[in-house]
Amino acid sequence: MRKASVLAGALLVILAASDVSAQSSLYKQKKYFGAIPMNGVSLFVGFLDGPDHKYLTEHLNTFAVLRGGSETWEDWSTSFYTRAGYQRQISPNHFLVTNLNFAYLSADGNGELYTISDPPEYVTTERTLTTYLFSVDLGFLYYMIKPEVQKMAPYIGGGFSAVVPYEKLDTTFRRDDGSVLENPGETVSETSFEPGVYGQFGINYYISNKWGATMDGRFQMSQSKFRIHGGNFDVSYAGLCLAIGLQYYF
Repeated sequence: MRKASVLAGALLVILAASDVSAQSSLYKQKKYFGAIPMNGVSLFVGFLDGPDHKYLTEHLNTFAVLRGGSETWEDWSTSFYTRAGYQRQISPNHFLVTNLNFAYLSADGNGELYTISDPPEYVTTERTLTTYLFSVDLGFLYYMIKPEVQKMAPYIGGGFSAVVPYEKLDTTFRRDDGSVLENPGETVSETSFEPGVYGQFGINYYISNKWGATMDGRFQMSQSKFRIHGGNFDVSYAGLCLAIGLQYYF
């Protein structure tokens, strides 16, 4: 009797194990919220508009005025911007995201002044202010509808950034005869680590459960200091990024 009970118990365990193995695993059931995989990578290309260098360039003009001249600068034009990112779905409508961003900014200035050399020399100035702007984001996205294949899903979000600008001011002084005058201290480069924040909005179209196409807008806020002539001058990178992107889900 005891042997029969043991055999019956063993048989029940084997049948239960077989039934569980025949069912879909709990992990696979949780892997997807609907038809879209939980993980995605993205690549965006667009432009950045709005960064401002006025405090620095106003100083450079004042520097020239005090030496019998003046200097005029163009604004930073609309600049190239790109972003690569990763997102992780934590609920049907909520995503954690991390991004690597890059923008290229450049502006030219021209003028004239008397040098501080003895005797002073009258020269024309040719300057270029260039910034290679890198940043890393950690943020959050909220999709207003549950992601589904062949549907558009608008979203909003935001987060924090670690911003690393590489700034360089290239300066050339030219005499009346066109020769170049040495200008120690007038060609300067700066690299710093700055905090930033950003807000984001856009709309994503799920082409399939693997691919999506996106139109995206982002407003970022950050700034840095540029040191020249014994002073620190603010350079602002606040601006609007507009981009189109492609996303791959896995």
